Amino acid sequence: MALVFAGKAVATAAISFWINKAFTYLKEYKVEGIEDIKNRLLQSMPKIQVVLDIVNPRYVKEQSSALDAWLWQLRYAVEEAEDVIDVLEYYKLKEMAKDHKVSDWGSSFSKVKHKVIKSVKHVSSLDKNLKQFTHRGTLKRLREAVEGLDKVASDIMSILTVTEHLKEVASCSQQQEYSMNDDRATGLTLTPPKFVGREKEKEKIVRWLTKASTDASGNLMSTNHIPILSLIGHGGMGKTTLAQRVCEEMVRKNFKVIWVCVSDSFDVTSVTSKILESATGAKPNANCLETLQQNLIHKLKYSTDFLLVLDDVWEDKKIDKWEKLFAPLRTGKSGSKILLTTRMQSVAVLAAEAMGIETEFLTIEGLEEGENLELFSHSVFSGQNPQGFPNLKPVSKQIVKKLGGCPLVTKVVGGHLRSKMSFQHWNNFLQEGLEHFKGSEDDIMEVLRLSYYCLPTELQICFRYCSIFPQDYAFKMKDLVLMWIGSGLISQAGNKPPKRLEDIGEQILAQLAGKSFFETNIKVDPYSQRKEKCYIMHDLMHELARYVSSGECARIISPGMLENEKDTVRHLCISGIDYLSTEEVKKILHFKNVRTVIIEGPGLIDSNLFHAVENVMEQSKSLRLLQSNLENTFHLPKIAHLKHLRYIDLPRISPDTISGLVRLYHLLLVKCFNGSREEPKQVRYLGNIDHLRYVNYGKTLEFPIGRLTSLQELHNYRIQGGKGNKISTISNLSTLRELEVLGLENVESHEEADNVKLNNKKYITLLSLAWSARAAVENGKDELLLNHLEPHANIETLRISGYGGVKSPIWIENLRVKNLVSLELARCLYWEKLPSLGELLSLKHLWLECLPSLQQIGQSSDVSISGCIDLSLPPNLDTMIVRRCKELRALPILPTTLVHFETSNVGLTKLPRIGKECNENLETKSSRLLVVVVEECKCLNSLEESLLVQGDYIKSIHVLRIADCEDLEAAPLAFEQMNELRELDIRNCPKLRTSRGVGDTFLPLTLQKLNVNYCGELELPLIGALQGLTRLSELVLEKCKYLESLPSDDVFKSLKSLKFLEIIGCENLSSLGGLGSLQYLIKLKISACSKLMAIGSSQTPDASSSGEEPVVVTTSTLQIDYLEIDLPDILHLEPLKGLCHTKGLVIRGGTQLESLPEEWLLRNRGKLQSLKIYSASSLESLPLHMRDLCSLNFLLLYGAGKLQSLPDFPSSLQKLDITCCCKELEEKVGVNESPEWNNISHIARVHIGDSYFMDGKKCSEETLDRQQ
Repeated sequence: MALVFAGKAVATAAISFWINKAFTYLKEYKVEGIEDIKNRLLQSMPKIQVVLDIVNPRYVKEQSSALDAWLWQLRYAVEEAEDVIDVLEYYKLKEMAKDHKVSDWGSSFSKVKHKVIKSVKHVSSLDKNLKQFTHRGTLKRLREAVEGLDKVASDIMSILTVTEHLKEVASCSQQQEYSMNDDRATGLTLTPPKFVGREKEKEKIVRWLTKASTDASGNLMSTNHIPILSLIGHGGMGKTTLAQRVCEEMVRKNFKVIWVCVSDSFDVTSVTSKILESATGAKPNANCLETLQQNLIHKLKYSTDFLLVLDDVWEDKKIDKWEKLFAPLRTGKSGSKILLTTRMQSVAVLAAEAMGIETEFLTIEGLEEGENLELFSHSVFSGQNPQGFPNLKPVSKQIVKKLGGCPLVTKVVGGHLRSKMSFQHWNNFLQEGLEHFKGSEDDIMEVLRLSYYCLPTELQICFRYCSIFPQDYAFKMKDLVLMWIGSGLISQAGNKPPKRLEDIGEQILAQLAGKSFFETNIKVDPYSQRKEKCYIMHDLMHELARYVSSGECARIISPGMLENEKDTVRHLCISGIDYLSTEEVKKILHFKNVRTVIIEGPGLIDSNLFHAVENVMEQSKSLRLLQSNLENTFHLPKIAHLKHLRYIDLPRISPDTISGLVRLYHLLLVKCFNGSREEPKQVRYLGNIDHLRYVNYGKTLEFPIGRLTSLQELHNYRIQGGKGNKISTISNLSTLRELEVLGLENVESHEEADNVKLNNKKYITLLSLAWSARAAVENGKDELLLNHLEPHANIETLRISGYGGVKSPIWIENLRVKNLVSLELARCLYWEKLPSLGELLSLKHLWLECLPSLQQIGQSSDVSISGCIDLSLPPNLDTMIVRRCKELRALPILPTTLVHFETSNVGLTKLPRIGKECNENLETKSSRLLVVVVEECKCLNSLEESLLVQGDYIKSIHVLRIADCEDLEAAPLAFEQMNELRELDIRNCPKLRTSRGVGDTFLPLTLQKLNVNYCGELELPLIGALQGLTRLSELVLEKCKYLESLPSDDVFKSLKSLKFLEIIGCENLSSLGGLGSLQYLIKLKISACSKLMAIGSSQTPDASSSGEEPVVVTTSTLQIDYLEIDLPDILHLEPLKGLCHTKGLVIRGGTQLESLPEEWLLRNRGKLQSLKIYSASSLESLPLHMRDLCSLNFLLLYGAGKLQSLPDFPSSLQKLDITCCCKELEEKVGVNESPEWNNISHIARVHIGDSYFMDGKKCSEETLDRQQ
């Protein structure tokens, strides 16, 4: 059935639009005999509308080959007419570009010649005859296309007899029309995400995550057996949402969360790559499973406990796949866990069997009826008062009862019913749409399909397109909308007056999100704290999109899939092009009408395969959108033949490709980078493409952008002196949405700035104005210029950097930019004062960086008797970041809405307070403050009377960081009131005083990270408050000069989550206290603790270097994976002496390091995998028994200038790296069959001095690097 609806990809409005355009062209070019065809087509339009309306599972009950074929014929005919009209418009644009080219770049003779030809063309009859002759082939093709459309339309009566229920068509048509109009009115109002219920399930998962990992007998599990909990339930039951909520609320600070969407393609290499990408935040370069696994093992070595979430898993047949996937994970930390979501219990059983553990699962069933009613009401009444619809309350309860608690279906049904708030509409849906609904997976999918078929056609088309992206893909609104436009999915058809294509696309996406076909999420940049909304498709929705787009859209992820796709495919994405052969790539040409081609691969691919890709691109004549991430340089000399191309995104293109690119007059978006050093002169002709809306060429745009009157975004536009780019060029770009101008110091006069007419550009929402760094700054000139660069009041994001003025521009002083949401000022070295910003009601993000002369923000104001104030800061501000403003002594009162407050290297003498406005009812608001960072405030001496002593606000803080405030003394911090605190970092505040002693300071039980570093009298009270912090995972004690002993056994036993401990520069520390009682520690670093080192050096080893493993009797439970120390002497101290399962040892060394701790190494030989020695300048030899370190995989010796010989190494060693060694050793190693060469010949990768070896053979550094 799906193919029928994919064929129905044209709405009547679109058909009429193209018919009218076609006949306009035919009439213009005096093509005869077309009136009868036009009349017949217009008469057929109502009947075509009837058929399109009833192509819906509510009316067409079974597959019909006749209907199927007719719909595809209709689509072919309309698209053929569209293509031919596109070609005719291409020729028009070409003529316009020629005019621009001659007027801008032509010689005097060329301009005279062009003027004569143009004057002849202005004679209408001559022009029409000339064009009729020139385009006769295209006009013939257009006539044939119209005749083909007429033929398809003539079959309409026979098609009408195929369908049933025609009596219902009228009402259906009216219903859809109403729905579309209503959507347009309300579609931009998104329903906020809602999470209800699941408290019992959430509690069980959290309990499972936080308990020790034990087997069926209650014994602690080894790292080889990672516990797995599977969440099992029907699609749409909220398994993924529940897992996300657990990660967000409970886990992210205790575990390294690795999230991977697996879906139905369980390819071990692909899933391992995704795990590595999620763990590192970077896409892996490797595509070989073995390399990926090695990289993952290395990453997991140094991470905390990980929680791996494998979302939407289907593999329940091949246990070997699971075993390969789990292999590198087994090297992780004891305490790591795997959470798995699936629809099948058989998946949970197989995964547990592969891991060698008992199966644990949690069944996720439907929500309770009351919870589901809450979710339904939130979805359907969002933004409206439910009390205004009392007649809908009874039917609401009936619908919710029928839905059986499936959250996804509830949200989708709510979004659907919101389009028409009438009892009859809702009751009809209950009686007909949910008549047979029993809650099974098939029933759920059937309801989703029904909701999809009730969408307006333009929404259906855009939704189907998204099936070419991977499951769980995070879309950015602008990126997705531009791809819809580029692929030709969005047009002006049916829009009167015409709307901007981007606005139409954004409205469609908002409507789909409002109906729960997409879910919304917010991503935050960690440095700037900028927030960006993204859209994600639920796995069931992705499944639905694949189903309804069959035959139209295809995502190819394995070679065999190409064979199964029909030639009707219009939008194609090939993920993993390197898995295909050259012959398989050629099969893409089977899709003769393909409009979208996206090629994804690992970076560089084989040249033969790449040439096949290039050939396919050049021969796909109907192509609208072309995108690839391949790093090969694309040579597409015939790209100019792709007359329909709108969107091109290729990382590297050759000069001959650019030559063709400038002749693609339909181009809307160009995102390409020149693969050669020399800039081809043809690039200047990009400025002649009138329709170009987005340009990212990667270099200074040295072409006449003033011609690009359709340009929406202009970034990195650098003003140049002399005959280079002028700012006045921007004056004609009236449609700009985003503008970024650099080099403003090169603007010659304020009159030139006036000509830009920025305050008339009402569509600009983002404006960035930047001056370059200069030796000499003219304050007055910069002030005058900025005053004349006033933007329109609609501006939302404003960035100013490098400005040399002293005063604020008038338009900021007078707050004429009322709609600002984000204001960022940076590197403005002389700016002294900012006005009060309290009237900027929309401003949420304020970022001030490197304003060293700034002394004041707004007017100082006192709190009134009632406790309220007139704010100098925006009342809805949620992020305030102030950095490197050394003259700024005070900040205004902060608004109660603040979420993130950061001040760094600012001259504050005291921190601000939070205060409510006079018209604000504080009782109705809870504190939103999450992050407070105070760094390098050299003049700050007290935290009294600041926001950090305001009990109503500090209780919500998650992160508190106070660092490098060297004169800070008074810090009356009530940590016990910060009952949400996760991270506390107090560093380099040596004068801190406290009124509380050890035992009187209480840290919140929520604390997960603690850094106590050179913080005066506060250090011992903080260390003394460690008892019972069961969630603490990281502890750093640095430069604690009063610390003489680490905490006792009882304290360390209570720290059940502690994984990382660093003790650095504690010069008076003489005892490791109860360190041996830590049971779950992974990594320990002890450095620069002089007294401790002296005690260690005074100890005498109790065994000799016999080559046998010494026997050590110890009561310590400490067994860590990674240890970092300065010198081996400290290993004489318990509990370090008794360690025997260490996987990695780092010795920082120095001139005192003359030998390695052989006894300790032998004691750990069964587990030790990595040994790194830095600053080994005094090391003359390695232990004789190195060969006995049977697990050693990597050995690094840095600066080993005295090392002259090498011992036998163990067969396990894979990588040896010795830098700055003596020349004698390097020469010995380079001689085949020498003792030293024999000792390294079995090692896979060796670097000694300036020599490199792979598998015993000399090689280059580059070759060795490629194998890393």
